[in-house]
Amino acid sequence: MNQVLRITVFLALSFLMMVGVPALAAPAPKPQELAAMRLAKARIHIPSMTCSNRSCATTVYLSLIRLPGVMGVGVDESNQDVTVKYIPSKTRPAVFLRAVKNAGYPGVLVTKQKT
Repeated sequence: MNQVLRITVFLALSFLMMVGVPALAAPAPKPQELAAMRLAKARIHIPSMTCSNRSCATTVYLSLIRLPGVMGVGVDESNQDVTVKYIPSKTRPAVFLRAVKNAGYPGVLVTKQKT
């Protein structure tokens, strides 16, 4: 029974790392760091994000959420837009554009603002 449990835990963790769970991808900031941070928001238009089965959105989401300094990603498939909340001192929108391009979905920065 112990062997079965070890194999199950190993497979579960392997799966989570393979699909890119954000909690495993980057350590979460400490609460006092979060209070001191000012987040920024960038909106990227990705005209090639046209899949009807959400595979495009999932690929774009995973390519962005794994980046250091990214705190949240929202994908709007109907408008082909992605909104990224990030820590300006840790990353910048050019990194997002490169990440989505490397994932196969080149985009254009539409807006950038502090929140």
